[in-house]
Amino acid sequence: MKMKNLKLYDIKFSGLKNGKHQFEYDIDHSFLELFDYEEAKDCKIKIEIELNKSESMLEFFIKSYGSVSVPCDISNELYDQAINGELNFIAKFGEEFNDERDDLIILPYNEHTINLAQQIYENIVLNIPLKRIHPDIASGKKKVKNQAYIINDFDENDTNKEQNYDPRWDALKKLLTDKKK
Repeated sequence: MKMKNLKLYDIKFSGLKNGKHQFEYDIDHSFLELFDYEEAKDCKIKIEIELNKSESMLEFFIKSYGSVSVPCDISNELYDQAINGELNFIAKFGEEFNDERDDLIILPYNEHTINLAQQIYENIVLNIPLKRIHPDIASGKKKVKNQAYIINDFDENDTNKEQNYDPRWDALKKLLTDKKK
């Protein structure tokens, strides 16, 4: 069943003329289920693919934008996380299929289609942040128990730098400045 659904993302390039071609896909949660991705509970993502075909290669430019419903790391409440990403790669022709590199795919000479499901999936998943904080919690509109302790662990712009200050660094810096004199 999964393989049949992945065929929806096949692009038949053999009948296309050289030049640019556009393809669009609307992605929902059923697409992520094909890859057993369970972190997102829902998604509404638009995928735009531009294929630039030439005699010797295919250039792909994949753009994704929309939102993914993910749980907040602090409150576990679902919220819509904006997704906006790009993925570019080249497909060339060779003796056998090879996709070991992220930016280059080798297709067999006799191949007439390419399936982009894996590239679309990677474009979506790699643009979901590792740290997921509900916007209302991050802005302070919503409070949760022990929020002050949790937010400080996630806050990259920690205003309380003195807690992390280690005086041993001063001694090491002094060694460097003394050495220059």
